[in-house]
Amino acid sequence: MSGIFLNFNGTSVLQLMSFFILMYFLVKLLYKPFLSMLDQRRDEVKSEYDKASKEREEAEKLQITTKEALDETRKNILIYEEAARKRVTEYELKEKERINEEIRIMVENARSQIEEEKVRAQKVLETQIVKLSIAIASKIIQQEIDEKSKREFLTKQLSKMSEKNESK
Repeated sequence: MSGIFLNFNGTSVLQLMSFFILMYFLVKLLYKPFLSMLDQRRDEVKSEYDKASKEREEAEKLQITTKEALDETRKNILIYEEAARKRVTEYELKEKERINEEIRIMVENARSQIEEEKVRAQKVLETQIVKLSIAIASKIIQQEIDEKSKREFLTKQLSKMSEKNESK
């Protein structure tokens, strides 16, 4: 059998059979394991992609949760700051009231001390006036002066004493 393009003989049939046997073993031993390896790799890549997607979603959720917690913390900080300012203001007011009360008490004490000193000074002054009056009276008696000069002398002495009292 001889054809234009093909020439079949026993060697050709043997070569053809060995080619198909080789193809069978190549498919069985190389091609199918290669395809299964590709399928396995594709599954691994897909699972890694799914895992990465899930982790990305979890990270986004975590980021949102963290942002909300941060916002909540900032709100709490503002609340605490406001409360602290309020407490400081209240403390300042209480301290001012306490200091004003202490000042008022000190002023009252000073006034009472001044009043006491004033009373003592008046008593001392009265004592001195009495002594002076007695001294004046004794001088008047000692000087034998007529009635008119006695009155002028007494008036002058009393006016001097009243001027001293007014100046004090």
